[in-house]
Amino acid sequence: MTSQKRELRRAMRAARLTHWQALPATHRALIFGRPPRAILPLIEPAEVVGLYLSVPGEVPTERYAMHMLDIGKMIALPWTREHAGPMTFRLWTGSAETLVKGPWGPQPHAAMPEIIPDALFMPLVAFDSGLNRLGQGGGHYDSWCAAHPATRRIGLGWTVQQADAVPIDDHDMPLDAVITEQQVLLPINERTFP
Repeated sequence: MTSQKRELRRAMRAARLTHWQALPATHRALIFGRPPRAILPLIEPAEVVGLYLSVPGEVPTERYAMHMLDIGKMIALPWTREHAGPMTFRLWTGSAETLVKGPWGPQPHAAMPEIIPDALFMPLVAFDSGLNRLGQGGGHYDSWCAAHPATRRIGLGWTVQQADAVPIDDHDMPLDAVITEQQVLLPINERTFP
């Protein structure tokens, strides 16, 4: 299982970065402006929405963050003291001045209050039609989601990151939805929206 995940991560990271690099910067800035209507039932009840600050290759989240703030949501970003974790979430006001350098990149200052997202937009390396997610491999999101199972989990990825099947372990939790630049994937008993 570990070697399957490692090989899939390697292939999907390469595909993700190649796809991202092929997109004109102006195009990258326009997509993922606001969440699609199909997932509004997952985020409308949420007071706190968790996001991540994207790195090159990942789906950009800046416009989602601004949209959430505009509609009155509180934003939470991942926070860790060290690479090994554990990961928590802290309030983010949307201002770059409230960010500091963390082990994985910019994160809220430690003085910002810790909060628990009701809905969480998560980065991913790969996903499948069963809404299984393959992350970076550190287990930060898996551990956090296991401790907070009521939080709605929404993956953000590029279409090229969809795999036929993501290898899963017993502790892996499926997502509630996946959003790509072309579609929204919802659980089997719900409709898939183009």
